[in-house]
Amino acid sequence: MRLEIFLVGLAMLLAPLSLLASQCQSDRVSLQMLGTRGPELWDERASTGYLLWLDGKARVVVDAGPGTVQNFEASGAQYEDLFLFLFSHFHIDHSSDFPAYVKGGFFTERRDDLLIIGPDGNEYLPSADEFLTRLFAPRTGLYPYMSAFIDGSGAYRIRAKTVPSSYKLLDERTVYDRNGIRVKAVSVHHAVLPALAYRVEMAGCVISFTGDMSGRFHTMPDLAKGSDILVAHNAIPEDQTGAGQLLHMKPSYIGSLAARAGVKKLVLTHLMKRSASRKEETLERIREHYQGPVVFAEDLQRFKP
Repeated sequence: MRLEIFLVGLAMLLAPLSLLASQCQSDRVSLQMLGTRGPELWDERASTGYLLWLDGKARVVVDAGPGTVQNFEASGAQYEDLFLFLFSHFHIDHSSDFPAYVKGGFFTERRDDLLIIGPDGNEYLPSADEFLTRLFAPRTGLYPYMSAFIDGSGAYRIRAKTVPSSYKLLDERTVYDRNGIRVKAVSVHHAVLPALAYRVEMAGCVISFTGDMSGRFHTMPDLAKGSDILVAHNAIPEDQTGAGQLLHMKPSYIGSLAARAGVKKLVLTHLMKRSASRKEETLERIREHYQGPVVFAEDLQRFKP
């Protein structure tokens, strides 16, 4: 009996500490926009890319589109501090700067291995493993002079983790859980292209990324549930027809998603000409569903959860 009383008392004492550990320690975490546009050349912004900071160090890059490597430098981040790159998919506007990061990183003191995570491939896009080998493989790679970074003979090694993605695989999966960072991924619908959305948990905070998606798999609301920040791609207006609506979310869906997931803040990015000129209409459509804070992000802008 005395032991039972002791254990109950101990549980009561530890409960507040457990609750505190699960709360978002927002002073330790921030999200920075490395690029907020799509593939078009029109307004001097970089293509898609985001940076997650933990305890004052850059730890995770999400997508690496054209121009993001310059904004990475402008942010003051250090390449040697990064743990991993997360790729939503391997379209050019989400991935083409990655070899520039690696080449620039050659001139740093990095010695720890680097991990990239992304979806599998099909006839249109490579898998994460193929992306890495097609870039740097000896003799057959696009840049074979950089092969030391994948064959283990360099200062550090870059490894790839391919996450299966399709309409048959709609369950959430933990794809990384180290260094105080947990990443979950889920398949999303981006027409016929393999694509992933991500939920990143660190210091009790949750930041989720839709990537490019139409919403037809209906997997994102559960993945993003309770997120402190939801980063959503606003590439099309509400009246978009044709291929665009098979690739991207309409504003009304973004609002519904944010409301269903109960997110605390909605950050809109990946704007294109067709959506950037219609921000007021986009906001009206979102407000039909979601009443929380909404921000149209700019390059290098920083957000606290």
